[in-house]
Amino acid sequence: METHSSPLISVKNLSKKYLVKKNFLKKEYFKAVDNVSFDIEKNQTVGLVGESGSGKSTIGKLILKLIQPDEGEIYFKDKDVLSLKGKEEKEFRRETSIIFQDPRTSLNPRFKIYKIIEEPLEVHNFPKEERKEKVIKAIKDSGLDETFLDRYPSELSGGQRQRVAIARAIVLDPDFIVADEPTSALDVSVQLQIINLINNLKEKKNISFLFISHDLNVVGLLSEKIVVLYKGKIMEKGNAKDILFNPLHPYTQILIQSIPPESPLQRGKLDKIPEIEREPVENGCVFYSRCPIAEEICKTEPEYKKVGTQEVYCHLVG
Repeated sequence: METHSSPLISVKNLSKKYLVKKNFLKKEYFKAVDNVSFDIEKNQTVGLVGESGSGKSTIGKLILKLIQPDEGEIYFKDKDVLSLKGKEEKEFRRETSIIFQDPRTSLNPRFKIYKIIEEPLEVHNFPKEERKEKVIKAIKDSGLDETFLDRYPSELSGGQRQRVAIARAIVLDPDFIVADEPTSALDVSVQLQIINLINNLKEKKNISFLFISHDLNVVGLLSEKIVVLYKGKIMEKGNAKDILFNPLHPYTQILIQSIPPESPLQRGKLDKIPEIEREPVENGCVFYSRCPIAEEICKTEPEYKKVGTQEVYCHLVG
């Protein structure tokens, strides 16, 4: 009898809002994450893509329990993450990690590289005699050699600092890593090296990744599945190839059209993206004010519908 294993990460109806204005009459909130659901399988990379301010980083922090949601559920290995306490929560922290966007701010400038990579091992009470071996292995797995361990972050290039951040993220041998725009602060020439490194680590160590980016090009190189986010709401999700080659939601199509062509000569062949200016509607589609195909029905909230392998938030698709 065939059995289907549970996903490593399961996010269900996740929501997070922030108070932005308060007076005697009412409170106004900003919805950073709005009813988000998706799964991440073992040894799988899911790309979370959308423009700045769409809620991507907030979702990563919610999954890792760095901030608390207002609503929703998060499961890791079938355990309710939000209810974890004590030893179970510490084990969750050991089995999960994060790579931040800018290594200049995520690495302590006062620490040498050895201390930066060793710190998670100290926090989780690894014996001192084991730490050196694990630190050396992590720095080598990240593509640097032992000579870097005696340097400070200021002595390294941007790409080398990001490799150190990756070494720190993998030193505990986690099962899941949130990679929060790990290439956006790097030169283009270095970005592909970091992408290849993350891919190699995934295959070598069986790590699952949530790869957060605003760049569909980068996400397409890494991900088996893609989740497209706009204003905290999922517009479309599905297999990466289907999303990239057959985008269904108008917002996904706009993101695809905005990818720079390989050759400058191709730029004139791109379809022009319509400039839309509409007043947003309070209880309708969140993309209504920018959608090139919006109709009267879009002033009401769409439901998610399955179209082939994709799920789409749109009245007019399918």
